[in-house]
Amino acid sequence: IEVKMIKKRRLFFKITFYSLFIIVFNSCATVIYKSIPLKNIAKTKGTYFVGTQNFQVVDSSRVMWFTDNIKGPRKLSVKIWYPADNVDSFSKAPYINQHKIIGSFISKIFGVPEPLMDRAGGVKCNSWLNAVPARGKFPIVIYSHGHQSIKVANTSQAEEMASNGYIVIAFDHTYDAALTVIDNDNIIYTRSKLPQNDDEAASEKMIKRVKSQLKIRTDDISFIIDKIELKFSNDKSFSGIADFNNIGVFGHSFGGCTAIKSAYNDNRIDAVLGLDAYFLPLSKDLIKKDLNKPFVHIGQVDWGTSNNYNIMEEFGKNNSKSSYHFSVEGSKHNDFTDFSQFTKLTRKFGSGEISPKIIRNVMNDIMIGFFDAHLKDGEYFDAGKYEDTFKSVKTYVH
Repeated sequence: IEVKMIKKRRLFFKITFYSLFIIVFNSCATVIYKSIPLKNIAKTKGTYFVGTQNFQVVDSSRVMWFTDNIKGPRKLSVKIWYPADNVDSFSKAPYINQHKIIGSFISKIFGVPEPLMDRAGGVKCNSWLNAVPARGKFPIVIYSHGHQSIKVANTSQAEEMASNGYIVIAFDHTYDAALTVIDNDNIIYTRSKLPQNDDEAASEKMIKRVKSQLKIRTDDISFIIDKIELKFSNDKSFSGIADFNNIGVFGHSFGGCTAIKSAYNDNRIDAVLGLDAYFLPLSKDLIKKDLNKPFVHIGQVDWGTSNNYNIMEEFGKNNSKSSYHFSVEGSKHNDFTDFSQFTKLTRKFGSGEISPKIIRNVMNDIMIGFFDAHLKDGEYFDAGKYEDTFKSVKTYVH
């Protein structure tokens, strides 16, 4: 009996010790994460100040989502960045509106500690809220976020492009985004789902679901082009500055897939760029079809055992216009967003070994060079020069 009592005491003390250790460790971790400063969005290099606006658009011709009996017209939360001349009387825009709600949900998806995400509210951008647009004629570039991501996920690229004379339009693909805030305070959480591997992607049920999601996304982009053209024509401050004859589209992951499919569907789109795009949802018939538009892809060295990049290569070879893939050594999927730009701690949660500054400059330099060449009648797009500029980049021509 005495031996049993001793063992019980030891077990009690062991459980108590480990419980206290976990509590103390988690408390310390919270304090540490709360004390770590996050970097601001890097300064832009272009000649313009950057203005930004937020608004909502409604497409009464479509329902909100394709399943679960979700009815009512489709609503989209939109953010634009644009060249601005004077920002003296305006205030800086936050990186994330209602960041506490959004940060909490994103921390659950990516496994990033919530105290760290909570600090995103202090991140400073380079854009000025409701600043007066600069005079000129600026091409339009539309951004499509990745699966269960949000519209500001590539703010670094959006602000850089706006500072170089582009109007950049991003929006949450409602129900496919991590969450969307509409009607000021109505929070809509994701109902989206993508396959976890190639086998699941090939299943009939998943093909049907992803096809529906992709259709909603591509219809969103065409609707946004219609709506923005109408909005700008009715707004004196924007009247005449948007060049709707030169439209580009880019996206990350599933957003890259969306960008490609949209370019097939909408003849108003002139050039396409993917950031570590997800090609698997594109149908075999579409892959074999000539896109007939210039295309650039910036991504990882490979996708492991996935067939994703084999499809990219086939797609590129069937495109009669120029198709390039820029492979970035040391990068991972989330590096092609703002994910790794704020702190090196993101390496614990899915970013690669590449320097945040280098991956940002790779994306920005290639994007501006590509879109300048095809949307601004600029110089020839010299794809070969980026290997000389960045040691981590290797160029493939398809």
